Amino acid sequence: MKLTRAHPKTNISGKFNSLPVIVNFIAFLLVFGPLNGISSAGKDEYRDKLKRLQLVEGIRIDIFAADVARARHMAFDDQGILFLSQTREGKVVALPDSNGDGEADRAVNILNGRQAPHGLAFARLKSDYYLYVAEETQVVRMKRIGKPFTYGRPEIIIGNLPGGGHFTRTIKIKEGRLYLSVGSSCNVCLERHKIRAAISDYNLDGTGGEIFAEGLRNSVGIEFSPYSGELWGVNNGRDMLGDHHPEEELNIIHRGKHYGWPYCYEDRVLDKDFGMRFDCSKTASPARTFTAHMAPLGLEFYQSGTLPARYNHSVFIAFHGSWNRSVPAGYKVVRVTLDKKGNILSHKDFITGWLGQNGQAWGRPVDIEQSPQGELYLSDDFLGVVYRITGK
Repeated sequence: MKLTRAHPKTNISGKFNSLPVIVNFIAFLLVFGPLNGISSAGKDEYRDKLKRLQLVEGIRIDIFAADVARARHMAFDDQGILFLSQTREGKVVALPDSNGDGEADRAVNILNGRQAPHGLAFARLKSDYYLYVAEETQVVRMKRIGKPFTYGRPEIIIGNLPGGGHFTRTIKIKEGRLYLSVGSSCNVCLERHKIRAAISDYNLDGTGGEIFAEGLRNSVGIEFSPYSGELWGVNNGRDMLGDHHPEEELNIIHRGKHYGWPYCYEDRVLDKDFGMRFDCSKTASPARTFTAHMAPLGLEFYQSGTLPARYNHSVFIAFHGSWNRSVPAGYKVVRVTLDKKGNILSHKDFITGWLGQNGQAWGRPVDIEQSPQGELYLSDDFLGVVYRITGK
C-alpha cells in the first residue's frame, strides 16, 4: 500500500548554538559543575541499587549516565557517541565519554521542546551526515554541520502521523530505506489509519512510503538481523485477557505479512472480540513467545563483543514490565540464544532484579544497544539512567 507524503511547514526548535570552545567549557562548568556528573554520594546510592540485580556469570553492570530523566531509545553515531531520546522530556541528548572511563562526561542537548521524540537513527547521504528523530506525529532529520555535536535545523520529512494511544515511534535505516513503527491507537480496535499497528518504509527523504507489514499492535523494538538481513521485532500484546494471554512476541517481520492484531494473537489464536470474520490461518506466527504483559521494548543482536564468548550469538530483549498483571512480571533483560546462522535455540533470563520482593519496581529497562567497542548499553526510563554492561 502506497503512503502519501505530507509536506507540512517545518517547525524549528532546539538548534545547537556553536560558541568558542573556551566560552562553552566555562559556561558548562558554571551551570553543570565538573564534567563527571555523578557525585560520590550519588555513586554510592547507585552501587547499592545495582547490588539488587541478579546477573548471569561473568557479567558486570555499571551506571554510564545518570540524571537522564525518562531515558528511552538510543543510537550510536559514526564517532561512537551514544545519543539518547528523553521522550517525555521532549529532548534528545548526546552522551560523550571523552576520556573512556565508562561514564558519560555530560549530556549535550541536541533537541529541546519536541513532541515525544523517541526513535533515533543516523544515515550518511553522499558527503552529508544526518540524525533522524521520530516524534509522535512526524519524523525529522538534521544535518550535522560540525563535529561532534553541531546540527542544523530540523527538517520534517514525514508529517501528519496520527497521534494518541501508543505514542512512541521507532525508526531503523537499512539500504536507503527508513522503517517506521507506529503502534495502535487503542488496546484492541479496528484502526482508521492503515499506518497504525504497522511498520512502514520510506526513502530517506520521506518519499515513496509503503506499508511494510501490519497486524503489529505495538512493535517498539525493531532491529535488522546481521545474519539474514531480515527485520525482527518484539510486539506488545493486547490487555484484558487475564494474566497469561496473550503472550508477548518476537516476530521475524516480512514485507506484506499480517501478524494478527486485532483479529488473532499468539500462534493464530482467534480473538473473540474482533476475529469472528477473519481467517487467522492467513497470519504469520511469532518466532518466539514470552510470558504475557511483560512489555518488551528494545532488542539488540549480539554476535561478539566484550562479554564472555559464551554469550556470542544472542538477541538481548529489554522487558519494561507489566502494569495490569495480578503477579507482576518482566522488569528484566532476557537472552535469546542463537546458533551461528542466527536461528533461535532457546531463551533465558540475563539480568533480573529491578522488581523488588515487595512487588515494587525501582527500575524499568527500555532499549538495549551495542557500542562500536562491543559493550551493551541499556536505558531505564524509571530510574532515569543508562547502564553499561560488560564482561568482568
